[in-house]
Amino acid sequence: MEKIDVFDYIERAASALDANLVGFSHAADKLTEFLTHKLGGIDVTIGVTSRIKTRESLKEKILRNNLYRSTSADKLVFEMHDIIGIRIECRFFKDEEFLYRKIRELFCVDLGDGMFCPADKKTVRLKLDTPQPERQKNGYSIYRIDGKITYAGENYNFELQIKSLVNSFWSEIEHKLIYKNNRLSQFDSLVKEMLDSTHESLSGIDHQLSLIFDRMAGSVIDNQQEQLKGMVALGLNEMYTAIVKANTGIPVTISEYTEAIVDYIVTASSYTKEMHGEPFFKAISESIKTALASDKDAVDHISNINFDFNYGELLVSLMDWMHDIDYNAIPIGEKIELDVALDGMYSEVAKIFLRDLNDDFYLNTFFHIYFSLERGDDSQDFSDYIVYYTDRITAGKTQGQIYRTISRLSELPANKLPLLDTIALLENIKD
Repeated sequence: MEKIDVFDYIERAASALDANLVGFSHAADKLTEFLTHKLGGIDVTIGVTSRIKTRESLKEKILRNNLYRSTSADKLVFEMHDIIGIRIECRFFKDEEFLYRKIRELFCVDLGDGMFCPADKKTVRLKLDTPQPERQKNGYSIYRIDGKITYAGENYNFELQIKSLVNSFWSEIEHKLIYKNNRLSQFDSLVKEMLDSTHESLSGIDHQLSLIFDRMAGSVIDNQQEQLKGMVALGLNEMYTAIVKANTGIPVTISEYTEAIVDYIVTASSYTKEMHGEPFFKAISESIKTALASDKDAVDHISNINFDFNYGELLVSLMDWMHDIDYNAIPIGEKIELDVALDGMYSEVAKIFLRDLNDDFYLNTFFHIYFSLERGDDSQDFSDYIVYYTDRITAGKTQGQIYRTISRLSELPANKLPLLDTIALLENIKD
């Protein structure tokens, strides 16, 4: 049977997108480059990204909004306001307003009809005569601004959005749950209640993150570390408890394990290495050893050592990484295969962990969570963790004390191995 005309329209519109994709892509790249140059150096800005609407997304939007009634298929892609999407991502909700004000300062030349451009870039225009943030159909607010860019003699429309990390995460949830799921309606009461609850929870998380981030900026290092660890542990526990339940169907308590992971993240992970050049706990240990060796009264002065570490920066780095994690792909409950090459006492500790890694649910889950959060190869990440763990439980000990420590470790139940209480127990084995 012959299809109705709308399908021919959709295919012609998709073909027009394909034919002009190079121009759209170049225009998007120029926008990203310009906005990164102008706004990327602002402290609250995490990054500027762009996307071109895909064929499938274009087809869905044509049908969903009856766009085939408004203009010809060949012109549609040039008239759609969001064929190019630009996103400026920032830390927190409050930073969205701050960035919007900066954009208004940058786009200061009035071109008429509500359009404004920077003093040094008249080819990029934004429509700034509409109230922001605007209210969406779902009831939530968003900073969304229409714009135009002239590139190679052609005018291209784009939509600029300003989004915090939490709002970006929320958008992904809503998009995947509603727009990518034909069985659900955006206006179904149950779905709306679920989305409202999720959004409310995320808003609370954003508020907590913002408060702690602000406090850390003026806190002493001990308070910064404890505030960060407590906040991240709480968030990770909530999130990974839900993931574990979704994968196993069984509600479990993993708070002690997330606390242990957070302790590692804050003191020894790749996040601390990239900002400090080495694991932070190692830097502290070396500084204290140096002080003790050179000053008989060093104990009184250790608290005055300047470790020069920015926990706020670590928090943003971690949040940025977590934003891109595919939580559905974390293989909770599956066996872990590793290729580990360690020597000496590191090898002995590794063998104890590997012995029950795929037999004990909690130990296995601990490492699945740890691998999802740490960046890099699982085998190398495991080795890094073992080095960190071994150094902690053997630091400052004689060979005899180390032997007793490793022996005691080998006697512990597998589910107890990574816990902070266990590490403290092993650290205190002296005689």
